[in-house]
Amino acid sequence: MKYKKLSLFSILIASISVLFMQCKKDERDINLNVTEVKNFFAPAEGKFVKLKPAANLVETFEWEQAKAEDGSLVLYEVAFDKENGDFSKPVFTVVSDNKGVLNKLSITHGDLSKIAALAGADFFQKIKLKWTVLSSKGTNVKPASVSRIIEVERPGGFAVLPGQMYITGTASENGDVLANALKMRLLSPGVFEIFTKLKAGTYKFVDANTGTPKQYNLKDDAGIMVIDVNGTTTFSGADKVMRIRLDFNNVNGSLAEVKSIQLWYCQGNTFWFSLPYTSNGVWRRDDWPTVLESVPWGLEERYKYKMVYNDGTGDKDLWLNSNFGDPPGQDGQYPSTVTYRTINMEQNNGSQYDWGWKFDRNYLAPQGSLVDYWVSLRGSDGVYTQNYQK
Repeated sequence: MKYKKLSLFSILIASISVLFMQCKKDERDINLNVTEVKNFFAPAEGKFVKLKPAANLVETFEWEQAKAEDGSLVLYEVAFDKENGDFSKPVFTVVSDNKGVLNKLSITHGDLSKIAALAGADFFQKIKLKWTVLSSKGTNVKPASVSRIIEVERPGGFAVLPGQMYITGTASENGDVLANALKMRLLSPGVFEIFTKLKAGTYKFVDANTGTPKQYNLKDDAGIMVIDVNGTTTFSGADKVMRIRLDFNNVNGSLAEVKSIQLWYCQGNTFWFSLPYTSNGVWRRDDWPTVLESVPWGLEERYKYKMVYNDGTGDKDLWLNSNFGDPPGQDGQYPSTVTYRTINMEQNNGSQYDWGWKFDRNYLAPQGSLVDYWVSLRGSDGVYTQNYQK
C-alpha cells in the first residue's frame, strides 16, 4: 500500500514537471520580435510651427510602418525630448492615433505648447524639440533608428489657471455689480462654461465676486475668439440666451446661441413642448397637463430633452441625456436623487427610447395632472439637472 501511494505521488510530481516545462516552452515560443521604424514622413526636419492653440489647429506626425516578425499588430508611441536629449528620459510620450495602432499622430497645438513648456519654453519663446517613434510588441520596445527636430513657438498664455470664474457687466443678466456676478461652471482645470442671457452692453469675466479680482475678456483675433485681460467684450442687438465657454489652457473662448430646449416624450415619438428661458441658466414650463400613453406593461414613463443651438455655423442638436442607457424605474422615488436627475451633456444620443429618465408614475397620478418642468444649467450648482413638480 505504501509503495502504491509513493508511485501515485511520483506520477503527480512528474506530471506537474512536464506541464511546467511545457509552459516554459510555450513562453519561449511567443514571438515578440519587431523592427524599429526606419523612416519619417512628416513633419519635415527642422519645421517651424508658430503654435495657435486658440485656433484648434493640429500638427500631424507620420512615419514608415514597423513590422512584427510573426505578422501581428505593432503599437507606436511618439517620444519628445529636448534638442540635445537622448530619449532616456523624454519630456513627454504619447500613443499614436487609434490608441497606438496607426503610424500617425495627430496632436493639437495646445498639447504641443504644453510639451514645449515641459521642455523649458516660456510664453512667446521658441524651442527646438527632438522627436522619435517607439515601436512595440508586447514587452519588446524598439526606438526608431532616426529622430527629427521640430521648432515651435509658444503663444501667450496664463502661468496659473484660475480656479473659478464669473461673468458681470451691463450686458449680463445681473448687471455690473460685482457682488451679483454669475458663477460659471468649472468643466475641467482651466475650462469654464455658463448658460446665460446677454443684452446690449459690455461684459467681462472675473475670478472672484469680491475685492479686486483679475479681469478677462474675449476678443476676435482674425476670426478666433481669444482670451485677453483687463478689457470688456461688447454685445449688441437683441437679447440672446448664450452658451459661453472659456479655455485658459488654449487661451480661447466660444459663444453659441441656445435657440430652444424641448421635452421629448419617448413613447409618443414627439416633443411635448418647448421650455421658455427664465434666468440664471434655467428653462421652465409650468402647468403642462401630463398624460402618459398606455402600453401593455402599463403607462410608458420615459422622456428626455433636446437643445438646439447655433455656434455661427448653423443650427445643431444637442440631446440632454441621462447617465443611463436604460434608466431604472422611479415609481415611489420622487423627486429622485440628484445623481439620477443629472444631465449628461456628452452622450448626445437622439434614439427614441434610450438615455433619458423615467417619471414617477405614482407621483403624477391622476392622468392629466398639471405639472411644472424645468432644466437647470446653472454654473453655481456644480452639475446640470432636470426635474418636474405637480
